[in-house]
Amino acid sequence: MRFVSTRGKTVDITFEEALFTAYTEDGGLLMPETIPNISLATLQRWKGLSYVELVKEIIPLFVSTTEISLKEQQELIDAALSSFDIPDALRIERLTNDLNVLEMWHGKTLAFKDLAMSCTTQFVNYFLKKRDRHFTAVVVTSGDTGSSAMQNSIGLDNLDIIVMFAYQKIAKLQELMMTTIQADNMHVYAVDAASSDDADELVEKIFTDHKFVTEHSVGTLNSQNWCRIMVQIVHHVYAYLQTANEVGEPVDIIIPVGGFGNTTSCLIAKKMGIPLGIVCVSNKNDFLNQVLKTGVIDQAPSHLTLAPAMDIAFPINFERILWLLSGSDGKIVSKIMKEFRTSGSTTLPTDLMEKVKSTLRSASAGDDVIINTIQRCWKENEYHICPHTATAVACFYGLTEGYKHSGNSAICLATASAAKFSEAVIKAGLPLKRSPRIDDLNENDARYERLRKGDDWQEILRKKICSITAQSKR
Repeated sequence: MRFVSTRGKTVDITFEEALFTAYTEDGGLLMPETIPNISLATLQRWKGLSYVELVKEIIPLFVSTTEISLKEQQELIDAALSSFDIPDALRIERLTNDLNVLEMWHGKTLAFKDLAMSCTTQFVNYFLKKRDRHFTAVVVTSGDTGSSAMQNSIGLDNLDIIVMFAYQKIAKLQELMMTTIQADNMHVYAVDAASSDDADELVEKIFTDHKFVTEHSVGTLNSQNWCRIMVQIVHHVYAYLQTANEVGEPVDIIIPVGGFGNTTSCLIAKKMGIPLGIVCVSNKNDFLNQVLKTGVIDQAPSHLTLAPAMDIAFPINFERILWLLSGSDGKIVSKIMKEFRTSGSTTLPTDLMEKVKSTLRSASAGDDVIINTIQRCWKENEYHICPHTATAVACFYGLTEGYKHSGNSAICLATASAAKFSEAVIKAGLPLKRSPRIDDLNENDARYERLRKGDDWQEILRKKICSITAQSKR
């Protein structure tokens, strides 16, 4: 399998090259040049597989054995997923009134990001050791990605992680899970920004300086990285197989959306032949609702909510959605994205807009709905859900604005443990959920640098990267 840019000019990229690429030289994101097809017969054969077994079936569809042998792929996957708190890395809770919840938060940082991140860092480390090279990954986080990148990179000597989060705009436990990691190859910045979108803009300027990126071996472990999207395809296939009564019947996947990486993975699974309905549920930052209503992509301000990992105004991976729904038309995607980046607004072509409307269903849940849903789920099941998961469950309950679930079998994606979001749990009046992974976090151990308003953030970041490069060559 080779990879191409969503904007059409960059082609014939290997998996190894994709791992270390944030943005291509034409400004796009990488996608597979072809989408593999999965037959119903294959799905039937897969129905009894565990999640870990399914990862080993799907990853080789995208990773050539000429780059990583099948045996090595399986060993890397085992190494990645052996650190989870339950044997199969994730599980399904079947609750009252046919509510199915896919618990994807049993990894090191109690968030679904660990499923793909653990595999991505193993693949990255494989090539770093093979080539005897160093890599600096710059990660912007709205809450969960930063700690996942850090935790899953501990002990990987050829990899440095720079993490940036919006200061006081994420949950305290999310912050502590990053700032208390004591490792010389981890560098954390708290940015005086309204949201992670501001840091994204800063980092994108560095990523598109291809001379600098090449010289200093800089990339990302954010969802711009194709490997993250690839591994996430698996949990959608697994969710389908575990929810469908019979292979071939449709199942709705209800997704709490932020940067649309999870949605992109679900759409790829659908394109591969999995009979999925895709339901995207946002918090007050209802990007997709607005696009479906107006046909316009706007650079709106972000809002702080009880679900901070979803507080994203413009989802970076929507570009990949447009590429998939335009029939892989890089020229159209390039035109749309360049106009949006130049003017802050663009109108989607009518035919593409119709494909978006017919493929993605959209709903949104405000903070009041999130709290009511957390309370109802506890009352009916004595089961904790985090505020992000609550947006999906609210849609299942019919409490959201926009689309309300009905009809098909459905499964809600639980993207994080409620143990990380004590503020929301307390506000809902519920007993706290505990986890040994976070009980001992101590603010006195926190270590990070502030990027304050008025500072030259880009210059500071470039100097840090240069310093890391110099250190790696000693």
